[in-house]
Amino acid sequence: MSEKKKFHYGWVICFVGFINMCFVVCIVQNCVGMFVKPVSESLGVSRSVFSLTTTFFSVAAMCMSAMVGRLYNRFGIKRVMMVASALLPVFYGLYSVAPTIPLFYVIAFLCGLTATSMTTIATSTLMSNWFSEKRGFAMAIAATGSGIGGIFMNPFIGWLITSFGWKAAYLILAVIMAAAIIPCSFFLVKERPADVGLEPYGGPFKVASSGVAEGMTMEEARHSAVLWLFLPVALVIGASCTCIMQHSVSYFTDIGYDYTFASGMASVITASLAIGKMIIGSLMDRIGGCKGATVSLLCFLVAFLLYGFVENRIALYIATGIVGFGLSFSAVAMPVLSQDLFGRRDYANIYGIVMVSSSLGGALGSPIIAAVYDMLGSYKLAWNVLAGLTVLCIVLVNTVFRLKARREEQSVTA
Repeated sequence: MSEKKKFHYGWVICFVGFINMCFVVCIVQNCVGMFVKPVSESLGVSRSVFSLTTTFFSVAAMCMSAMVGRLYNRFGIKRVMMVASALLPVFYGLYSVAPTIPLFYVIAFLCGLTATSMTTIATSTLMSNWFSEKRGFAMAIAATGSGIGGIFMNPFIGWLITSFGWKAAYLILAVIMAAAIIPCSFFLVKERPADVGLEPYGGPFKVASSGVAEGMTMEEARHSAVLWLFLPVALVIGASCTCIMQHSVSYFTDIGYDYTFASGMASVITASLAIGKMIIGSLMDRIGGCKGATVSLLCFLVAFLLYGFVENRIALYIATGIVGFGLSFSAVAMPVLSQDLFGRRDYANIYGIVMVSSSLGGALGSPIIAAVYDMLGSYKLAWNVLAGLTVLCIVLVNTVFRLKARREEQSVTA
């Protein structure tokens, strides 16, 4: 029986990624919106001031994304993940005792450093090492953790806040996070199939004639138009995802719906995200990265237009039901596209730069949309601007794949 037909340890790596996305990304990033109102009101600050915690988190994520590839090369992915998994719950728990908003900013920065070390870049690099086939599907399984976790976490966090207060909620979530992620990082992570005497799922990777993995070096990528046209896509997606995850609950309550409805819609978003990741990941394996990514972006476009122009329940349910397919671009399409465009040769370093751009978008998006709300008393202008930027992303994604195809044709004929 071939390796491919047996249970493959790569699926254990998928499980680790799933757990990290569920208990790190979901809690630390995707469920922040549940805390916006209670913390802002308790500390006596505006939403835009509280939303700056996301900026500090994203700035830290940018710093770590730029250097995490070098950390992986020097110390190994497993060691970096072990340290991060031990420190992150401690830092997150400090929110429960922070008396002022400046301390929230410090804690958010520390959480950004540690969370970035062990989530998307680590997971996508491990998937790149372990899967030569079904890479999109494997990445989707791992990434689905944040969506599935959100289905339960949003109402659970809402219950914690209303029953025990936001301070206790932060502490309880920190304990839950530690119990989930520490055993996985310490005992289950294996960096490469060769470490356990296996080949990647689907067989060995293709290598260049020099014997090294195919793809660009970091230096080659820096001089390629493909990278510089792809980075704005990452920036817009980072901003869009942060805006949706952090401001949708507030948006629903602002247009007249109660907190129960809003928290329920937050769960619909995360359910849509879970389903969307699986479908977009499978689509990218079947019809190609470019077409699958375009489908994801079109779902984002429709959702933003509905949020921007319609307020009735049916339209909101439709928008919320498909917005997760757009949100899946960040967790599934972006890492898969990065490998499709740049190869495996220097993947962690190149994808780290892509994540810098995405984190910059996250840093700018939330405070900008909060400032728009503070000035206009509405999120509608922000949703419409994001719809326009999504159209730009669709154009850019298709452009970079045409440039890549032209570059490959030129290298063949040279």
